[in-house]
Amino acid sequence: MTQFQLRIGDELREFAVTRQGDQLHVAGEGLAADVRILHQDGPRLLLEVQYPDGSRKRLNLAGARAGDGRRLWIDGRALSAERARRAAGGRPPADDSLASSIPAIVSQVLVAVGDTVEAGDKLILLESMKMVIPIHAPHDGRVAKILCAPGDSVAAGVPLLEIEPE
Repeated sequence: MTQFQLRIGDELREFAVTRQGDQLHVAGEGLAADVRILHQDGPRLLLEVQYPDGSRKRLNLAGARAGDGRRLWIDGRALSAERARRAAGGRPPADDSLASSIPAIVSQVLVAVGDTVEAGDKLILLESMKMVIPIHAPHDGRVAKILCAPGDSVAAGVPLLEIEPE
């Protein structure tokens, strides 16, 4: 999962993109869509977007990147985005969040929002280099947020879920 901050005019929106092959899932503030890459020619893409209501739309997208910055042209409209590198950028995850220590794929999420957990409970199973890595609760509490889903590719230091102490 890669997190971005998209600036449209003066408005800043955050969203996350998960990619598996030619399939993308985009989720953010008031936005959720599944995207399929139909054709790619260098930096130009033809995308088919499927929204939660089942409607579909085709978009022409071109992009350029410089470091964490992205310049996007979507059907002729110019946008700028910046990749949000929370852990690598020096901002540690919140004290009550849990993060992977290495890049991995989320295999299973074993809890749901609202579940009560005890220190040591298995919360998430990750896979990396043909190993299964369990993520355990560091303290007692209640699951406040789940920030990943099975199949997500996660970077080291990116929070996977948050636990509120009880």
